[in-house]
Amino acid sequence: MNGTDSTPWLRATGLTLSFGGVKALDGVDIALEPGARLGLIGPNGSGKTTLLNVLSGMYRADAGSIVIGSQEMVRTGPGRRARRGVVRTFQHPLLAPSLTLLENVMAGARLSRRFLSAPDGPADDVRTRSAEMLDLFGCGDHVHQLPGEAPYGIRKMAEVARAAAAGPPVLLLDEPAAGLSSSERQELVRALKEFGDRHPRSALCLVEHDVPLVSALCDRLMVLNAGALLSSGETTAVLRDDRVRAAYLGPAAQSGGTDDSDDRSASGEKVLD
Repeated sequence: MNGTDSTPWLRATGLTLSFGGVKALDGVDIALEPGARLGLIGPNGSGKTTLLNVLSGMYRADAGSIVIGSQEMVRTGPGRRARRGVVRTFQHPLLAPSLTLLENVMAGARLSRRFLSAPDGPADDVRTRSAEMLDLFGCGDHVHQLPGEAPYGIRKMAEVARAAAAGPPVLLLDEPAAGLSSSERQELVRALKEFGDRHPRSALCLVEHDVPLVSALCDRLMVLNAGALLSSGETTAVLRDDRVRAAYLGPAAQSGGTDDSDDRSASGEKVLD
């Protein structure tokens, strides 16, 4: 997969998908250019994870186009897309239970040889890079543990480390902070920022409900509502959009009212959702 200048690594247009007559995606467009830091937000059931599933090949769109590099791949599966450099995580950690955390991340690091034209190096290089990635994501004291032996937060961070280990062109993260403590969320933000510094041409697309976390990482946002694009653009401008506030908080948001059950900004967890 070649990305030159601002040519997107991945461009999708008109993505539509229905389940039982209900439109989960309704004509969604998205482009991930080299260096993109895109947050994907929206109310529950708005289609965020569905969009990641379609982009990664877990679901097949009913209509639309997905171009990865220069190839149309809307009808291909997740294996071919991973080989083209589209790597993702899931809401719940899906680590191989019989492998240590280090071995899990080594499996991710080896993908680089398949889709990044990286030269084959000795196994020690893969092991070293994988250990460094686990250390970056705060898992350095757990590298030799099996997933079942590690705390939940460590398993979540290790899954992100595994996806990031190859430095893929496109990294799709589905709620990587879900279930993490406040300190673990801060660690995740720090690690992803450092990953971005190390891999400035990798495109990051992050699905999250934690809006302050997304704001700290992403310079652009897309907001989905009922499967359709509600708003997109620079992060601060999108968060000030009355349509976005109404979608999250209801009509009271437009008049400056608050609802303590929805607005949890005082806790530092969420601003809009």
